[in-house]
Amino acid sequence: MPTHQSITGSSDEDLLKRMVATHAERFGESFWTAFAAHVAPHLPARPVMVDLGCGPGLLLRDLSLRYPSAVLHGYDLTEAMIAYGRDLSWIGIPPTLARLDVSTQPLPHAPGTVHLLSMSSVLHVFDEPLPALSEIRRVLAPGGMFLLLDWIRQPLAAYLAYRRDVMGEGEGDWQRRGFRLFPVHNKYTTADWLWLLDHVGLPAAEHLQLRDSHRLFVCRPA
Repeated sequence: MPTHQSITGSSDEDLLKRMVATHAERFGESFWTAFAAHVAPHLPARPVMVDLGCGPGLLLRDLSLRYPSAVLHGYDLTEAMIAYGRDLSWIGIPPTLARLDVSTQPLPHAPGTVHLLSMSSVLHVFDEPLPALSEIRRVLAPGGMFLLLDWIRQPLAAYLAYRRDVMGEGEGDWQRRGFRLFPVHNKYTTADWLWLLDHVGLPAAEHLQLRDSHRLFVCRPA
């Protein structure tokens, strides 16, 4: 799988700072409203939760606040992200955090043992997403859920405006980075995502537009 650095041209430290700074915007009120409506009612009392491409671990931290008895696991390619997550303060049980490349390595979980697996803004960079989706399908428990939050295709003008006005990139960056990243972030339409998910037996029970750039898919094994 390509690294964040190879795609964005930013250092691991810059990417870490960006992910920490934008966490509240990416996982804000609209996300948790959708979570409460479509995910929370289906979770057991002590769920096993996995965040794949967990970055600095902030989503896992938020989940631990809501589910202090949950068993949490986070995997990421970047050691700096894992180290940041390990230094966070945890209200619930601290997660198991480890480096893992799911594009080439299996998840270290037995079949049918994970109640919620989340993946945010990662799957679009995979050259071949179907093996990773099949691996996700393998580890989900009966009634488990896959929560995919990822980029969807936008017109070029809207995408560049998003980088300038929402992400707050400067005059040079929003054009230079925007043109380089446009093919990466605008690879899939909503229909493309739905086809990929359905193809591996993870049909989306719900899908919601939380931001112009991203869509949330709540998937349950067929």
